[in-house]
Amino acid sequence: MSYAIQQAVDGVVLTGDVVDAQNKRYEALGPLQRGLRRLGDAGIPVVAVAGNHDFDALPRLANMVEAEHFHLLGRGGDWGAVTVRPEAGTPVQVVGWSFREAHMSDSPLETLPDDLPRDDCPTVGVLHADLDAPKSVYAPVSLDALRRQPVSAWLLGHIHAPSLRDDRSPLVLYPGSLQPLDPSETGAHGPWRIEVAPDEASTATHLPRASLRYERLNVDVAAADEEADVEAAVTDAMRARLREAREEGPTPRRLVCRLTLTGRTAFHRAVCDLVETWPGELEVPVEESTAIVESATARTRPALDLEQIAEGTDPPAVLAQLLLAIQDESEDAQVRDAWAAIEEALSSVRDSPAYEPLRDTEALSPDRETLAETVRRQGLLLLDELRSQTDAVSHE
Repeated sequence: MSYAIQQAVDGVVLTGDVVDAQNKRYEALGPLQRGLRRLGDAGIPVVAVAGNHDFDALPRLANMVEAEHFHLLGRGGDWGAVTVRPEAGTPVQVVGWSFREAHMSDSPLETLPDDLPRDDCPTVGVLHADLDAPKSVYAPVSLDALRRQPVSAWLLGHIHAPSLRDDRSPLVLYPGSLQPLDPSETGAHGPWRIEVAPDEASTATHLPRASLRYERLNVDVAAADEEADVEAAVTDAMRARLREAREEGPTPRRLVCRLTLTGRTAFHRAVCDLVETWPGELEVPVEESTAIVESATARTRPALDLEQIAEGTDPPAVLAQLLLAIQDESEDAQVRDAWAAIEEALSSVRDSPAYEPLRDTEALSPDRETLAETVRRQGLLLLDELRSQTDAVSHE
């Protein structure tokens, strides 16, 4: 908001889900009123549509606030329009459509009046919609259908991660949420500056101003000679990523990391124990910013020489031979039998009543490459355990 006022923008657009739930609307009234008043005092109009989360709450809030510069378009599922008239520059028409209930399976473009977009000034379309998801219950629209409309730009709500889907005319943009809402929403967040002009291509510039940022970090610890090297590699990676984020835009106060450690290492077992101590505890400061660990996973492998181990005849050698055959994508009888057993075990999980709600997810139906990686990883862990037991017996 302060940035919009500082930059003297011509208008602010909200693409829906301004309020998370209908029973939270009273909590939002004060902040919304104060924000609209500040923008109104600066002569900046605010245009919004209601999404599937605030289809009822936002219209009721709009009736409660005192803000002449606030325009909620498309109430009740009917298209609406307003013309923003800057003191200097070309007027811009904004057309929009709002959810009238939580689920809407029809494309809102089917009801867009042919004469609504003006032909004497640029038009910006605003929707809360699911792009290229024809079976969605959240106002499905297709990219082709959006591009056929006589508008300069489409601003879409519903997806929290920012995404410029098409930079041609008309550009199609999911601005995303101003702040990330959960750890899966990685990368930079913040508002976008959209510029439209008659007979010119529209432009979209991301302004990464969020104070919070989530990141996934993969750290290879194969070169570590001791546990202290593992810790140093992790803190160095967190520090480097935080510095990169600081260079990309206004300083994030928190960089929340999901760590994955990879590589073959003699400290594999120690790494598995070490990562459990980091979430919520390991913090790396860089000036006034801090990188913290939200979760950490060890995907390291024991430092084993499969070819050497496979030369024997004991159980570890048999397992090493099988892992090498899977790695080489061999089609011999041993590998076929192993894959048959693996598929049978996987099917028993998929068919279990306990997993019925997850049956269609990728986690229960991984492709062969993903499954092979899981088998290799677990096989190496088993091989490490077998060798440790063999060594223990030989020393007795």
